[in-house]
Amino acid sequence: MANPSKTTRLTAQKKAILGCVRDFWPTHPTSQMVFKEVKKNVPSVSLATVYRNLNSLRESGFVEEIVIHNEPSRYDSHVDAHLHFKCDSCGELYDIKNPNLLKSHTRRLKNEGFIVQRSSIMFHGLCQKCYKKSDSVEHAECAAHGKIDPHVKDNHTSCKVCGFQEECSYHTIK
Repeated sequence: MANPSKTTRLTAQKKAILGCVRDFWPTHPTSQMVFKEVKKNVPSVSLATVYRNLNSLRESGFVEEIVIHNEPSRYDSHVDAHLHFKCDSCGELYDIKNPNLLKSHTRRLKNEGFIVQRSSIMFHGLCQKCYKKSDSVEHAECAAHGKIDPHVKDNHTSCKVCGFQEECSYHTIK
């Protein structure tokens, strides 16, 4: 991830766009969301200008572009090392701060001869709000066993998350 460049010229429009992305936090806005919001204060701004300036801010290290398959890119003004979690139910995107996880992977890769310059890690699943909102875990999936059967009784010999009848290597049985 690039560090914000001191040579990048922050024009009034670029400052307005950067401020807008920062104001959206903790939400990660799309370029369309930024455009609609900036247009309220800068009526002459065009969508092309927003795209161009977001790209310039990304290249300069002021924002991070989050690319999600089959969705519009999102933008994050928090450019420090962190992970993202996308809820498959509500679509919300969350910042996950876990420097130890990133450091351990970076250290392991360095030991294998790789130099990590940037990373993009996205976790998918159900956020706390959507998990609590659902009466069951019908929509959740276990990476090892597929769809979770919410009707499997917890008999302490099966995985409490996915119901698998033996030790599940993806979930801890307590």
